[in-house]
Amino acid sequence: MAPLDNNQSKKTNIIDTSIILVSVALAAFHLYTASFGILPGYAQSSVHWALVAAYILLTKPLKFKFGRAIDIIILSVTAYLTYYQFIIQEEMIFRSGIYTKFEVILSVLAILIAIEVARRVIGLILPVISVLFVAYALYGSHLVGLFKTINFSMNRIAPYLYTSTDGLYGQTLLVSAQFIFLFVLFGAILDLTGAGNFFVDIAFSLTGRSRGGPAQAAIYSSMLMGTINGSGAANVVTTGTFTIPLMKKVGFTPSMSGAIEAVASSGGQIMPPVMGAVAFLMSEITGIEYAAIAKASLIPAALYYLTLSSAVYLTARKENIPAIPKEELADFKKTFKAGWLYFVPLIILVVLLFKGFSPQRSAFGAIIATLVVGFIVDKERMKVKNFLKAFKSAADGIAPIAAACILAGVIMGVINLTGLGLKISGIIEGIAAGRLVVGLILAMLTSLVLGMGLPTSAAYMILAVLVAPAIISMGSSVLAAHLFILYFGALSTITPPVALSTFAAAGIAGANIWKTGIDSMKLAATGFIIPFIYVFNQELLLVGQPLEILIGLITATIGCILLAIALIGWFKHNISIISRILLFPCSIMLFVTNPFMVNILGSILATAILGIEFFVKKKKLAKS
Repeated sequence: MAPLDNNQSKKTNIIDTSIILVSVALAAFHLYTASFGILPGYAQSSVHWALVAAYILLTKPLKFKFGRAIDIIILSVTAYLTYYQFIIQEEMIFRSGIYTKFEVILSVLAILIAIEVARRVIGLILPVISVLFVAYALYGSHLVGLFKTINFSMNRIAPYLYTSTDGLYGQTLLVSAQFIFLFVLFGAILDLTGAGNFFVDIAFSLTGRSRGGPAQAAIYSSMLMGTINGSGAANVVTTGTFTIPLMKKVGFTPSMSGAIEAVASSGGQIMPPVMGAVAFLMSEITGIEYAAIAKASLIPAALYYLTLSSAVYLTARKENIPAIPKEELADFKKTFKAGWLYFVPLIILVVLLFKGFSPQRSAFGAIIATLVVGFIVDKERMKVKNFLKAFKSAADGIAPIAAACILAGVIMGVINLTGLGLKISGIIEGIAAGRLVVGLILAMLTSLVLGMGLPTSAAYMILAVLVAPAIISMGSSVLAAHLFILYFGALSTITPPVALSTFAAAGIAGANIWKTGIDSMKLAATGFIIPFIYVFNQELLLVGQPLEILIGLITATIGCILLAIALIGWFKHNISIISRILLFPCSIMLFVTNPFMVNILGSILATAILGIEFFVKKKKLAKS
């Protein structure tokens, strides 16, 4: 048996070495193209996918006999597809739809390989949806009514998806290739230097003495990492491994611990400056400057986290969860002094972005700054083996995102080829009949369904084509409409039936999935309300007169606190279910900035409800 064991060991070593080499090549390629070697979009996307697909095939092999041989064939074909993109892609576009049989076969293989490779890292949902979209393009001419299409053959569909800027290697995958991977790599290298531990420690030192301190620390450390990460679910797995056990340890229930982490990680996708790299994509699609998008996103994101933080504090008081003793906490001054340099790469990133540098150059500059800081703060961490781990971690992080993006390209391609986007927008407009509120509700439901199982960037790209035009045509501003669909695309990771962030958090917490899901929906309530508000009242997007913006910010802050009280059911003492139900609309009234009388009425009603609660409680105590 010894020779067999040796052979098996050699195979394992070869595979492990290949995985490392592909991870290094992936990082090197993107660092090079972000700094010196700018490539055309189709070339950037195809090389990116070839390397990511190779990584997936090596790490997620077929398990049956000859599975490895099939994987090698798939890998070889993928490499050839990339090569063919380089030598013939531009020529194929100029041929205006005339393709050889060989090119049609190559195009079909590109689609099939993308579906199979993606299946291995993101499951069946999106691959099945992609197949259904291709089937719609192929057989849509047999339908009747609004969804009927003209006749498309596979000879037309496959090459279009292979060569079009809306297809496999088009805009959706290009976002992963140009923006997202660099920020995933930035996060991995930042973590390598010890910054991840520092952010958790600094958050604990600031919040640990308050009720529910570990949960507050989890919120803000997950927010910091989540804004860089392109996937809420991936961020849950990264930071939740540390934060969820700590929350459980101090007294939070498993389901609440998982929900806090899921909601905090998903919120990172809407928090400037990076917003999971969606901010840059939104800028390209809408033509709105990045700085304007980041500025407009700040207040809604801050209110989202304020509600979450308030709800956690009230939960800790309600469940009598103690604060962490001072002697068990790290000293803030000492912690900050030891690791303040970790903030430098983040500051450089923000400065470069606001100075107008491209996201690629900004991320590259931040990565270089991170390396310098790493060598200054802790040289021992900056070893080759740790760099290899960081590169592999970055490849792990980008694999499901790139896989989802390439399949989103299939969906986007079919939408544009068949005109389905206009049809869905038309259906939303038709049902809404010009009523913007109804249109927004339909857009919300569509966004939650279409966004399920997708990284935020991929979800946003699909929704920008299918849903945003309908909202805009009914009277919303372009910025508000695109932020609206972004919010619900991000929140789809915590809403059933495919709540990836919730499922991941529940798994780490050892909690019931549905209980964790219900808690997540409660904690993320502001995220479901604010988008409706800023479509009508853009003061929360920092658009308007300074005084109106200030008043809107103050009343919305009070509204967040009232909303947290209504959701948790505690304010100095437990409050009745009737009062909680009544406080909910009062909190929403405080979000509305125009007319101002709505704010005043909401404030008066909320004050009366809480006053009655205190009076009744005081009377009960007097009797007892």
